[in-house]
Amino acid sequence: MKRIHQSLEGGPTFLFLFGLIFFGIGAGMTYRQMVIQWNCIQVQGKVIAHSPACNDEGCTDSSVVRFQTIEGESITFTSSYSSYPPAHEIGEEVTVFYSPDNPENAFIKGEAFAFWSLFMLIGGVLILIGFISFLIKFRKSFLSEEE
Repeated sequence: MKRIHQSLEGGPTFLFLFGLIFFGIGAGMTYRQMVIQWNCIQVQGKVIAHSPACNDEGCTDSSVVRFQTIEGESITFTSSYSSYPPAHEIGEEVTVFYSPDNPENAFIKGEAFAFWSLFMLIGGVLILIGFISFLIKFRKSFLSEEE
């Protein structure tokens, strides 16, 4: 039995745990964004500019969006997500969620959803590979123990 335990250490467990971490982060952030959306007000906004951010690896652009609160106050905010090419064209209408208590705390609907979904997808694949590897190693160990 000790031989079976020793042969199962390493790769499959690491893949499985690493996958759980990736999946957990993606699921947690997706859930967080959904909860924020439930507590926010949804309005239409317009992309009025792009805000560039550059580093050693290149430049990305964040959308600068203007919208009106339901009280009629005009708010302009810069998206916290950036990409190259920009995710939205200047002049494009976008759905904006904002907090009624703090309208400057706004975000564009669907931003980062693909990013968090990718985290969950990668995590799910790693979990599956780790689990399958574990089963294969367990089966080989168990069969070699019987001989």
